[in-house]
Amino acid sequence: MFYAVLALLATHKQETSRHSGAISIFDKEFVKDGTFTKDLSRWLHDAFDLRQRSDYAIEVQVTTEKAEEIFEHAGSFVSEIKAALAKLMGDTDI
Repeated sequence: MFYAVLALLATHKQETSRHSGAISIFDKEFVKDGTFTKDLSRWLHDAFDLRQRSDYAIEVQVTTEKAEEIFEHAGSFVSEIKAALAKLMGDTDI
């Protein structure tokens, strides 16, 4: 999801190396203006929050259901970003 957002940011000549920066710019540039739904923002935030907790918390247990939900949302998220990139580039085969 992070790299999909970075590709999208590149279309606006913006970049960041931090996940939190990418999320912030995504929300400001693409969700606030209605390019993408708030659902996509929520999915990105949820995935990032879970990653943060998993990386830095002492003990985190993730249910199979939650992992499957994040995985499903990630696939949908990337598909929507790819479609938007294809449209921006005039390439419908992406």
